[in-house]
Amino acid sequence: MPVILGGVVASSTLFNVLVSCKEDSKSGHNTLSFLNKEQSIIIHHLVDIILPASDTVGALDVNVPLFIDRVLEQVLNKTEQEQFIKGQTYFENKFKSVFQKEVFQGDQVEFLELLTAYFEVSEDQQQEIFKILAKSEDDVENKELYYTYKYLTFIRHYTLYGYYTSEVVGKEILNYNPFPGVYEPCVPLSEVGNSSSI
Repeated sequence: MPVILGGVVASSTLFNVLVSCKEDSKSGHNTLSFLNKEQSIIIHHLVDIILPASDTVGALDVNVPLFIDRVLEQVLNKTEQEQFIKGQTYFENKFKSVFQKEVFQGDQVEFLELLTAYFEVSEDQQQEIFKILAKSEDDVENKELYYTYKYLTFIRHYTLYGYYTSEVVGKEILNYNPFPGVYEPCVPLSEVGNSSSI
């Protein structure tokens, strides 16, 4: 069970969110209900940077922003939602400060540049960030660093989670066999050919 934004998310809860997103996508109800316009623009850019489309589908193709929106609305408690908003605000203000423009005026190159600045840090800095993230928000002095990295690691985690648990990726990219047969542990990946979705 992933530990994100200070909470433990149950797999059954996430499964319900995945089912809800699938049904919403099929019915055309893709409206974001938690994220506002600026927040959704940033999420859109970041998930596309993390998992862009190439010869395979990307995060936007499987509607990861909708999944993240539903996790924020249906899974996180109020305190965790507030932490997310604080991180979003710090990230948005940093973007405005660096590029002297509003986020809706930004392009993919600018978002990549800012995201890279946050994640291309030394090993010592990484360890320090991990130590800070492990603390309670009340015990942290550098609030901007704490909330920003909480925000970014949340997005990265749920982009990957939403992508690799989507039906499209499970059936078209990963090995898909609804009747897998005999269980064989410890089989080398080279013999299997790919990770399995089931």
